[in-house]
Amino acid sequence: MHDAYLSHLLLKLPLQVESLTSAGDQLFVGTRDGHLLMYGVTPRPGGGEHAVQLLRSNKYFSKKAILQLAVVPEYSILVALKEGMVSVHDIDMAVTNFPTISQVTESRGTTLFALDVLRTPSLTGETAVAVRMAVVMRRKLQFYYWKNRKFHKLQEDLTVGDVPRSLAWAGDSLCLGTRGEYSIIHMAGQAQQAMELFPTGKSQEPRVTLLQDGRFALDKDEQTTFIDSKGKLNPKAVKWSEVPLATVHDQPYLISVLSKSIEIRTDEPSVLIQTVELPRPRLVTRAAQGRIYVAAQGLVWLFTMVPVAEQVPQLLRDKQFELAVTVANICDKSLDDKSRRIQHIETLMAFDLFCNYKFSESMGVFLRLDIDPSHVIGLYSSLLPPDYQERLSYPDSPPQLQGREQENGLLSLIEYLTQVRHKLNSCQTPTELAPLPMVEGVETIRKRSTLLQVIDTTLLKCYLQTNDALVASLLRLKDNNCHLVEAERVLKKAGKFTELVILYNTRGLHRKALELLALHSAKEDSPLQGVERTVTYLQNLGPSHTELILEFSLWVLLASPEEGLAIFTEDMDTVEGLPRAQVLDFLLRNGRALAIPYLEHLVLVWGEEGATFHNSLLLQYKDRVLESDLRDEGSRAKLGRLLCREPVCYSAAQVLAQFPSDRLFPERAALLGRAGRPREALAIYVHVLGDLEAARSYCTTSGSWQHLVELLVRPPDHAQLASLGLTPSQVRPPDLDSAVSILAAFLTASLEARVSARHSTALLRALHHSEHLLLQEERVAVEGARVDLTEATVCRACGRRFQTLTAFYRRPDGSLVHYACGQP
Repeated sequence: MHDAYLSHLLLKLPLQVESLTSAGDQLFVGTRDGHLLMYGVTPRPGGGEHAVQLLRSNKYFSKKAILQLAVVPEYSILVALKEGMVSVHDIDMAVTNFPTISQVTESRGTTLFALDVLRTPSLTGETAVAVRMAVVMRRKLQFYYWKNRKFHKLQEDLTVGDVPRSLAWAGDSLCLGTRGEYSIIHMAGQAQQAMELFPTGKSQEPRVTLLQDGRFALDKDEQTTFIDSKGKLNPKAVKWSEVPLATVHDQPYLISVLSKSIEIRTDEPSVLIQTVELPRPRLVTRAAQGRIYVAAQGLVWLFTMVPVAEQVPQLLRDKQFELAVTVANICDKSLDDKSRRIQHIETLMAFDLFCNYKFSESMGVFLRLDIDPSHVIGLYSSLLPPDYQERLSYPDSPPQLQGREQENGLLSLIEYLTQVRHKLNSCQTPTELAPLPMVEGVETIRKRSTLLQVIDTTLLKCYLQTNDALVASLLRLKDNNCHLVEAERVLKKAGKFTELVILYNTRGLHRKALELLALHSAKEDSPLQGVERTVTYLQNLGPSHTELILEFSLWVLLASPEEGLAIFTEDMDTVEGLPRAQVLDFLLRNGRALAIPYLEHLVLVWGEEGATFHNSLLLQYKDRVLESDLRDEGSRAKLGRLLCREPVCYSAAQVLAQFPSDRLFPERAALLGRAGRPREALAIYVHVLGDLEAARSYCTTSGSWQHLVELLVRPPDHAQLASLGLTPSQVRPPDLDSAVSILAAFLTASLEARVSARHSTALLRALHHSEHLLLQEERVAVEGARVDLTEATVCRACGRRFQTLTAFYRRPDGSLVHYACGQP
């Protein structure tokens, strides 16, 4: 508990106070004898008690007790219930004795009334005030509105089930209490919808109080329940020490009059704030924010709210943070001090929430206040570097979290840091920040890049302690800012070598990553065991790291040649883009057995057309065949297929220079033919291989029939043997029969080709002549068409007639159009 209000006795009257109302500095007191008093209450200079001045009085105001008073200061009117009728009186200081402005004559027999004063600010800065009144006459409700210094009938009377004993009106809602129950009537439009709420309780004395925020407070025995304007019940209620006699709302406090005291509480949360003992108080009214009047039989007290600067420290000592924020927000009139004070209170509240293990709520407040995230991280031990942690200070010592509390705390911190990270990475966030310290005077991080580094490094540590499966995804983020040295340290300590490789990779430290992979490849208990991860890593590096790829692929090729070859043959852009000549040279020097598979992949899979690689593949096939002493039929078959493959991408002359002259004759003949040396190729087919069919086939494609016939009719002499690459033993005798047969076949094929060409020419000429005749017929038909142009003929495009000497043309459908109309 703390002192929210200070009270002092304001008036001591020889009269019994029956009704009370106030507005601003004016206090109106109605007595049981019908005497009306008006006081001016102003604070004395320098503080202390208020000065009280009787402004006017009228002891003949009423013949009976003044039962109810209400004031509308904007219209300078006082509404009074006296002698069973509602009357309106002028309270302007220019007049005396509260002259009657008007009486609501139809309200005779009234027991209760309620005003609804609606104040609406306009665009010009003025405030429009509308006043409505509900009057209780037994079980009937009458409704009025104020205009031209008089109350006028608003709508038809409304009959209810029982006599209302308490009434409050706000907007479209009228809440009333009878002896048995509370109900609410919705006044929107012409239809009034009544809704029953709940019974009034054991005392059966209803009390309805209109709160400043538009809610209704309904008393039920020792507790007060709250509903909104639509009748929705708030399950939270305020419990009093005894049944209240009257209640008033002075945000954020509820002040109730009890039999021997005044009790001050808050509704959310429901907290007893202060109790003030008074002799039999009965009435209470609110004059302005922080000013309350309480009346007993002949006494009136003034309650003034303790200044915010004094209340807040008391609330903070009691750890009533939410109430302290509410008090500062509602009651503090200084904008600068108010903002700073609220921020300080909420910071202390967030810290207290953290100390009470309400981590999620605490982080939410820190986020909203824009507290330096490094100060929030410092609440957790071992997350910040020791030298930085020592520079921080807190309102009190943060708790040392363990077990379940530590896990929950870290999960809330992760959520908080993720939201801060998202905010910092927004394009609208400046590079220079202005976060608030948790304790005034402590240094904050102002550079966005530095703060992101602290946040990402902390997230890494949190993930390692709560859910290490998220570490890899954090490190793979393109905008990851983990501190390299610290991240490297904690990952090594946790044995997270796979994640360490990811860290090196994202920072471009490929050598360190590859060295780590190589180091752990032979460790059985390591997640990096084997060559697979190294192969994948190398495949993703790309051409700009060729030297590094070649360097670290060497041990992989030695350990697993087949998997190592995939470093250079995987169907990936980063692999296909590697300099192929450099890779081939590397394989020829360090893994010769892999040169053929690599070249086959280049030529047959990737469609490589470079002569260098085709030449190399042919020579690799040749060497493998020769090394096997011509027993490797598979390689020889591949050699033959590549020699005959179209299009020709190898250089036959270059390959011939490294080809043997005493072996592999069919392959040599094919190379000689590709090199444009038909006579030498045919010499091998005829004299070395004795394969006339192969010679015929070659001549069919190359047209070298003359060379073939000459080699059959007149074998080469000794002078020609060397140039043809033959030995005397390889030369076969003349074969005139074969020569004649080949010559006859050649001549027959030539004649047949010439006859076929002549027939094709004749057929084409006949077709052209036929087409010419058809065109001539069409021309004659078109030229013979008749065109009738009369005065009635009009242009199909513009609808006008054709004049003399007007150019026109005829469309295919027969319609006529001006030449100009048909132009685009």
